[in-house]
Amino acid sequence: MSRRIHIIGMGVTGCLLAQRLEEYGVPFTWEDNDSSVSAWPASTGAIYPGGSEKFGPDEECRRVWESWFDNKRRPAIPGLVERCSYVFNHKQPPHEGEYNMRETPHGLRIADGVWGYQLNAQFLVSHTRREHALARRPIDFYKVMEPTAIIIRAHGFTERLSHVYWGWTRLVHLKYDESIYGTERPQFYFRKGRYIMAYAYPVPGTQMWYSGSSIIKQTVPKKLDMEPKYDRWKTNFLELSGGAVEIASEGDFLEGWRPAAAKEDTAWVRRKGNVLTVRPLWNSGIRHFPKQWAAIATQLGLVP
Repeated sequence: MSRRIHIIGMGVTGCLLAQRLEEYGVPFTWEDNDSSVSAWPASTGAIYPGGSEKFGPDEECRRVWESWFDNKRRPAIPGLVERCSYVFNHKQPPHEGEYNMRETPHGLRIADGVWGYQLNAQFLVSHTRREHALARRPIDFYKVMEPTAIIIRAHGFTERLSHVYWGWTRLVHLKYDESIYGTERPQFYFRKGRYIMAYAYPVPGTQMWYSGSSIIKQTVPKKLDMEPKYDRWKTNFLELSGGAVEIASEGDFLEGWRPAAAKEDTAWVRRKGNVLTVRPLWNSGIRHFPKQWAAIATQLGLVP
């Protein structure tokens, strides 16, 4: 395409967009304000098997991620994306998933014949920014671009922002019987009742897992104490695993703020003149990126 592309915001969405544009051979420039209030530093990058449409397009998007992984298409950075087994303590597949299960000796269940995927968001952002450092421009560079250029606001802190969710994760190293789960590392997803959730998702390219989680709605972003939240996660995780998993060591805490749109704001991308603005996806920015990419690609005259 002949029109210039400029990306505002090089977090997870901006970096995934940059990877797709690079695959299509579309040149771009970008800018970022390096705000400390952002989601990607604590993103756990989970793409898990879905089911019922009431949970959104989880399964549809997972299959797109699967095709990208299997075809070795962008994003194809070594160590960025990892295929995983999906392990849970539910009697039935989470999110009304439609797949077979097999049971472990500890009473957990593994999705049979379907995979989850993990993306290392922290590596994605640092790598992509370095890879495209020469395309970086000063803040507000978009104001001096010609009117025929297309500006893509790829961050969630725009007028579409309604509120944020503060969230945390801590990197942990897990010990478990690898013979039970196969060659792929497990995504552990445990729930008890409506309000207790404890997960651990592999961090691609490392030997660690993201632990979590709890999220807190905020109007004004502020830091919170993560240590007691981790202690509660640890108690719940070990209990719900039924003895299947041990925590071998503990690493760094990570925190971030996930931008959220108003409930009635459902468009993947909104366009005003030459400016495209993505919808803030507070809990699915990676998982549902294929939908946002399809909407952006259509606006750019590309085939998703």
